[in-house]
Amino acid sequence: MSSILQYYRNPLGSITYDLAGFVQLTWSDAPISSPELQSIYAHTLQALRHHAARKLLTDQRQRQPLPLAEQRWIVEHWIPRAVQECAYNRCAIVESQDTVRRQAARAVGQALGTNPPLFQYFTEEDVARTWLQQDN
Repeated sequence: MSSILQYYRNPLGSITYDLAGFVQLTWSDAPISSPELQSIYAHTLQALRHHAARKLLTDQRQRQPLPLAEQRWIVEHWIPRAVQECAYNRCAIVESQDTVRRQAARAVGQALGTNPPLFQYFTEEDVARTWLQQDN
């Protein structure tokens, strides 16, 4: 029996639920479009709510850099909503080795400052999974 449940997919990536207690968002290398980005994040929010999960693993090794407008939307709209509606509090990010992609991903966490959720960056998925499974 798999410990991963498929939840949603669009050209930007796929959402799964790991029975260890977190939602996983795995990005593709497709060009970022605002409608597809907002769709995948809407479904991520639904997955967090449906599974009563407060943690997210986002594998960004293949993701294209987020445009500034999309970064701002995530920081100003999506994250506050996820925190309020789902008590979203922990995000493990598996980073790209590409400097531009990595910097764009870190910009979202930096824009939040010390506000929840807690972001942690990793180069390996298994280490990110271990961190998410720790008590918080």
